[in-house]
Amino acid sequence: MSTSTMPADAAASKSAPPSGRSRDNGVIELVRFLSNPLTYLDALREDGRDVVPFKLGNLPAHLVTKPEYLKLAMFNEDWPPISRGRLMGLSKWYTEGLFLSYGPEHHRQRDDLWKPLFNDPLITDIAVERTRKKADSWVEGRPIELYKELRSHCWAIDWQALTGTDLDAAPDILEALGLGVEALAWLVLPFGPARWNWPLPQSKKTREAKRKLDSVIALMIAERRSRIGADGSGPVPGEDFLTQLVRLADADGSITSDEQVRATFKMWFGADQLHALFTWTLWLLSQNPEVETRWHAELDSVLGDRPVTVDDMRSLPYTIKILHESMRVYPPVWGFFRMMTEDYRLGDTVIPKGHLMGMSPWATHRDPRYWPDPERFDPERWSEGAERPPELSYFPFSAGPYECHGRGLAMKEAVLILATLGQRWAYRPAGPEPKPSATWATEPKKGALMKPVPRV
Repeated sequence: MSTSTMPADAAASKSAPPSGRSRDNGVIELVRFLSNPLTYLDALREDGRDVVPFKLGNLPAHLVTKPEYLKLAMFNEDWPPISRGRLMGLSKWYTEGLFLSYGPEHHRQRDDLWKPLFNDPLITDIAVERTRKKADSWVEGRPIELYKELRSHCWAIDWQALTGTDLDAAPDILEALGLGVEALAWLVLPFGPARWNWPLPQSKKTREAKRKLDSVIALMIAERRSRIGADGSGPVPGEDFLTQLVRLADADGSITSDEQVRATFKMWFGADQLHALFTWTLWLLSQNPEVETRWHAELDSVLGDRPVTVDDMRSLPYTIKILHESMRVYPPVWGFFRMMTEDYRLGDTVIPKGHLMGMSPWATHRDPRYWPDPERFDPERWSEGAERPPELSYFPFSAGPYECHGRGLAMKEAVLILATLGQRWAYRPAGPEPKPSATWATEPKKGALMKPVPRV
């Protein structure tokens, strides 16, 4: 990827032609953005330019909307000019780890710490077993706040895979995890890292949650290290993920620190946004009975009453189409920003050094230039032979070397959990229509109250 020495003021004028309204008043734009980031992104998309300039406080930013440019940016390995940008605010919660690294160190942690866990069948087996129990515990017609219920459920699956214990028995740990993940949303905003130390009740509770969780994880690392010392250092089939991480950190030649192990543990929960995917998928199915009927027929034909397995995935193509389309309409990750460390050229536009580059699945997935009738839920968009928009018109997991490294595992879990929920119940609204809100995930602003009902 080439860079440019074009002066910043010339570059800015290049990216901000007379067409489209001015967004140069950073204070006003920041207020607009913070009041509703998704509505703000909708307006940027409607601007129509391939790279739309705006300003958040004193930070000049540029939303990239053209798929060709998104591909250039996301597959770029030339670091600089792109850095992690606002993600570095997460160091208040994580201190170290994959989300805060780039280049060779990012790839080392990805390959050495994360990838060895992704093909372990432990978590998918836990997911099916716990989801069957969860669905059986629901009472017909009794409303459930689906987003928080499914968040606790998905995190309990993660916790059991990581530690071999039951998070349901540790509500204080669940609360600490919730405070941390909720903090991720404001730590990446202007003033977010400063807010961490402010004498606000929320900031104080989050700092206490970090101390508590870090202490618990440190004790678990020490316990596993002591046990491994007695048992030997070879891999043990079926052992929990934290034990595997400690083995990897202690292997000969490893440069992995305990802080990186602890960060990896905590990042597992920050990376898991399946609960958002399931919430919006079940909502969309409730509003599209013909899709739901066809989906139930697929589940009945392939699975009957038996538990779903990973081997069933290729026999559940409609389930996969539903998930793809749900992630298009309501992408769990709504957007991310990168900081330019040098001037950066995309076509005729140069994003100057020190500016932010924004990439938004929410904006691009709903762009009528690439997706006809974009707000319509239509799993048939993903059928073989269907017309496809340009590459990188769809990137729910990002793309390139920094895409979500757990993409394959996430899709396995998504199919298994959604299929299990669909085998047991249909789901119907029990409250107002949920409104999407941009936090760490795309979540329903006031929850999504739904009730399980017998399948027709």
